Amino acid sequence: MSGGRKIKKIWLALGTPFQVNFFAPLIEKFRNDYEILVTARNHDTIFQILDAKGIDYIPLGKHGGKNLDGKLLAYADNIKEMIPLVKKEKPDLLLTERWPEAVRVAFGFNIPSWAIFFDERETHVNQMVFPLVSKVFAPRFYDIRDLYRGGVTDAERVMWFNGFHTSYLKGTARDSTDFSGQRPGKVLIRPEPEFATFFHEQKPILDDAVKILRARQGKEIDFELNVFPRSESQAKRFSEMGVPTMEYSTNNCPVADVDVALGAAETMLMEALVLCKPAISSIYWTPSKPVLELHKYIPHSTDPEQIANHVIKYLDPEENRSFHQRAKLLVDSMDNPIDLIVQEIERQNLGSPVISVRNKRRSRMEILMDIVQATTFRPVRISQIIKDANIAYSELRSLMDKLESRGLIKGEDSYDGRFYQVTGTGIELLEEYRRLRGRLMVDEATNGN
Repeated sequence: MSGGRKIKKIWLALGTPFQVNFFAPLIEKFRNDYEILVTARNHDTIFQILDAKGIDYIPLGKHGGKNLDGKLLAYADNIKEMIPLVKKEKPDLLLTERWPEAVRVAFGFNIPSWAIFFDERETHVNQMVFPLVSKVFAPRFYDIRDLYRGGVTDAERVMWFNGFHTSYLKGTARDSTDFSGQRPGKVLIRPEPEFATFFHEQKPILDDAVKILRARQGKEIDFELNVFPRSESQAKRFSEMGVPTMEYSTNNCPVADVDVALGAAETMLMEALVLCKPAISSIYWTPSKPVLELHKYIPHSTDPEQIANHVIKYLDPEENRSFHQRAKLLVDSMDNPIDLIVQEIERQNLGSPVISVRNKRRSRMEILMDIVQATTFRPVRISQIIKDANIAYSELRSLMDKLESRGLIKGEDSYDGRFYQVTGTGIELLEEYRRLRGRLMVDEATNGN
């Protein structure tokens, strides 16, 4: 913990473009009330995004590349750069996604650090970071055993939230009616993460899917393809396929301006879901828990033909709108992790508890709505509903009969068993329930209850 220290100066150590977008709302909120020190590693489009957002920063550090020796050298050089700056600035708190060098320097100067746990595959990075941090913000689809293997040894340091780390985008989704079919649909392609430690070999799955889409472009349906590459080699590869590089505002998340997201980029696909945009995953390596959770809600395939078919499907305005509607129900139940970080900083400075709007014991209505929610994205078995709605089979059976008899869900038998899915009436009821619940919570907060 941070020992009750008042927070006046916050150091944000940013190492990827996502981290800039993630922490930008916090910087904007706090820029008039706190001293903000931003250091940014020279990697990808970080500097361009910071400039576009009008965020002052100090360039510090570099990416070590693919090879281990390069990573080790960069680690040593980055620490040597950080030490004199941090010694001079004396921040009260470090916020970072999980940059090992920054956390190590903060620890050495007795500065509390807060980080995000979101990828259990990055074992070595996690074990360098999480034993030293003061607070860990983690999605609830992890459990403490996952965090323990990643170096989190004290459960009391964990701040849990519902959703993905990309849920910082919650509330910024555009209305799905923007895509009416009156203009060509826009598809954004994001290739593989070449420098990630869990990525070992590039396969042509996405390339082959894009070639199929190029052959169908302007024939069955008119649409635009653009690529958001990670490197010059990726830009060249897709340019040779006739796919232009996307021109986008570095002030916004790239997915915000498209209708369908396609690719092998884990974070971008999660961003698309939170923005209620259809997304198709072509991920072919060992998935993390966030990716496994994501694949519950979006199509995933390693068959190029099937991938292309999914894209064409969601370019239909009605299918696009239907996805948006279902995704919004899911996103409404997520937490914004930036809001939690802001609340925790304010709580520490004010010394007052954070008011929770969640009851530990669910009402019967909440249980029913959780069951309906579990059936919104795809047909599911009883076993999956039990897991997603967190309910015992003995209690679920009668509730399922009730929901089915009232036309809120429907069951269908197949050769592989019985599956359940929400009906249109069920979606409407769930939307109304979310709106009413949100209104009640706002009124409660306004009245000071």
